[in-house]
Amino acid sequence: MKIIFIILLIVNIAYVISSRSLNERHNEIIPPQVNPEKIVLVPTHASCLIWSNFYEEQMQYAQTVLSELFPELLYGFEESGNTIMYWLYIPPFSNKEAANREINKLRNLGIVSFRVKDETQWKNAISLGMFYDQNDALKQLRETEKKGVTNAKIEDRSVLLRKIVIHNPTQLIREQMQKIVGQFEDTQLVQGECERL
Repeated sequence: MKIIFIILLIVNIAYVISSRSLNERHNEIIPPQVNPEKIVLVPTHASCLIWSNFYEEQMQYAQTVLSELFPELLYGFEESGNTIMYWLYIPPFSNKEAANREINKLRNLGIVSFRVKDETQWKNAISLGMFYDQNDALKQLRETEKKGVTNAKIEDRSVLLRKIVIHNPTQLIREQMQKIVGQFEDTQLVQGECERL
């Protein structure tokens, strides 16, 4: 009987030791429990409005409009390629004052224009518009000549186009942007995805 008791005791001790060893190995294999409700997936893309086909003068005006209407708006700029456009202009004047006098004269005739302010050969030229279509430029040239402006010319230019990317727009911004886009001829507004900021 003593022998049976000792054998059962040894078997029980062996059983306890082996079951603890198996539990420790099992705990090493299974990672600690994670609370799945606390896991947040971060998307790599965000919802964006993409407003495209701006040439330089339009881009400056668009920035002014956006900063006035939405001072807290997050947006960036991207290049979207080059295109040929037709520039209607009055050749450069000798100085800024002469160009400004001509602009005032044009305003009185109802012609929208602005003085070119860069430091290239076009400094103090007067821009009367950029056109994607040569026929539109010729039509505007004829209209300008009918109003008495005889020194305007057309030149084709390679123009860098840019786009404005508005990150995570609200519904109100989307609605307001639809209204603004109409003021910018030949630009497009689309909903899309972009990289997160």
